[in-house]
Amino acid sequence: MRKRFGAVQAVDGVDLELHPGEIHALVGENGAGKSTLAAIAYGAVRADEGSVDAGGVVGLVHQHFKLIERLRVWENVLLNREPKRGWAIDVAAARERVRALASTYGLAVDPDALVETLPVGIKQRVELLRELDREPTVLLLDEPTAALAPSEIASFFTTITDLAKRGTAVLVVTHKLAEVIAYSQRVTVMRAGRVVASHLTSETNADAIAREMVGGDVPALAARAATVTAPLLEVRGLAARSATSALANATFDVRAGEIVGVAGIEGNGQTALADALAGVVPFTGELIYEGAPLRADDTPASRLARGIRVIPQDRRHEALVLDWNVRDNVALGRQRTLALARYGDAARDVIERFDVRPADPNAIVGQLSGGNQQKIVVGRTLTSVPKLVVAYQPTRGIDIGAAALVQSRLIEARNAGAGVLLISFELDEIFALADRVLVIANGAFVGSFDRAAIDRGRIGALMAGHA
Repeated sequence: MRKRFGAVQAVDGVDLELHPGEIHALVGENGAGKSTLAAIAYGAVRADEGSVDAGGVVGLVHQHFKLIERLRVWENVLLNREPKRGWAIDVAAARERVRALASTYGLAVDPDALVETLPVGIKQRVELLRELDREPTVLLLDEPTAALAPSEIASFFTTITDLAKRGTAVLVVTHKLAEVIAYSQRVTVMRAGRVVASHLTSETNADAIAREMVGGDVPALAARAATVTAPLLEVRGLAARSATSALANATFDVRAGEIVGVAGIEGNGQTALADALAGVVPFTGELIYEGAPLRADDTPASRLARGIRVIPQDRRHEALVLDWNVRDNVALGRQRTLALARYGDAARDVIERFDVRPADPNAIVGQLSGGNQQKIVVGRTLTSVPKLVVAYQPTRGIDIGAAALVQSRLIEARNAGAGVLLISFELDEIFALADRVLVIANGAFVGSFDRAAIDRGRIGALMAGHA
């Protein structure tokens, strides 16, 4: 299989076989061609050369959702397959069908919810259910667990394993090597559009796969330096509501020179917290930043001017203009202060420090892989000399090498004196980076742990609502 987009050879002579009853993992760096190959196999992208031979129904769960935001969950899941009563859609039967499907696969959703009101993780469940309803014989999953909470991932793979046992051929495009080792029977590694290795999973390991992905050793995290000072951000009795979550009576501090991790299952108030700090939703309570209040009517621009930077959870809808190029996207948020002639310099700085591929400031962002889009968002945030960084899922959907790079840049910002509030659904990421861990459940903070006292079991219990 071959496919070129302009000057970029996305897929370069790839052969791949999927077998009934087998989970096959496809891994590689961001921009390696994995998603393009899956889209070709599904029929969503036409290859320049090569052929696809697949029997039965092929289903694809996209990394970037293909949902109709203004429709309800059941309407999206059953679009063009709705049960009928005479000429009319049987709405009651449709709702029950989606409830039963969700129950079967352990993917809880409200059939009547409007998709535009759902958090990212629930939207991903809707994508999954839409394809599972079609009973595919070949199921292609592009980063299927990127927006699932840790407690949901094992249940999800139980479902996928059961599908494979019934004869479905499953391809999982992923960057999570622990999942590759735990659940797949075969793994193929791509780099720069080509297959560089293929193994039975039982005959390799995560370290070897990581080296094959990046073409060498995975970079180590930056060294931590003890630079903690006085409180930079003081939060007192904060309450806020976003479209997808609510926060009640939150009280905590973030000091300059530390990373504070927020651990919790998605939908428990994290979005409301990030939106209140960004200045995009009303709030009650007190936010004291550098000794002066942040008011509910302060604009996001005024907060940017004071050194507050936010990495949003949804890069495509909240952080990027997909039709613009890298240069102009990097300038966003600094367009009032960054001279037009320096837009290109700023873009090249992000491209170099965050290994954006292709290394072209004129590349259209919507044509880049999801991981390279994320590197642009994080790079724009961390190259602008932030004082306070609110990092919401900063490594979502990026490969192991890119994740290590982003995590190192967060540590470097912390070492330089910035305060970092890290909101992540990856507990390993929280534990690797945080100086303190706050646990959130049902819109409230229910636990706090210094780095030396981190207790994975206790934190997991608190996340699940067990005091």
